[in-house]
Amino acid sequence: MDKDVAVLKRFAEYAFESLERTCQNLTEEEAEWRPVEEANNTRWILNHISRITNTALPRALKKDSDYTPPGWPESYREETYSVEELFRDINGARATVDEAFEVISSQDLAEEIPGRRGARKRELALFTYIGEIISHKGQIAAIRGNIKRRREKDPAFLA
Repeated sequence: MDKDVAVLKRFAEYAFESLERTCQNLTEEEAEWRPVEEANNTRWILNHISRITNTALPRALKKDSDYTPPGWPESYREETYSVEELFRDINGARATVDEAFEVISSQDLAEEIPGRRGARKRELALFTYIGEIISHKGQIAAIRGNIKRRREKDPAFLA
């Protein structure tokens, strides 16, 4: 693996590891809580991350705009999955992403690939999708921080 790809792969590994640390011991009750009615809850954010990691990120890596994992439901976005199921799917995507990084090169990173907003360099797409994991992990961290602070005042909150 060349240096450019190795850096991107490590960035992806960091994103997955950081998400896992942020969600450690996340309960179903915490996953449902939202600080205001208009906000997304952690379960929705994890569903979104799962869709990014299972479809968008592998599509960019594989240069296959139709890629979906075997058995991937078209209705994934609308379904409610447990935290355990969401992480099972995210970890499955992680394995797919790791494998896909093994077969690309710096030359591949410079290729134009199709996207929802038109063609762009594969490298940019990869940075964008990996950055999405980190950005949404930050949203989860903020929600979990709110829960922690609420519990400091009210130990029975979401207990």
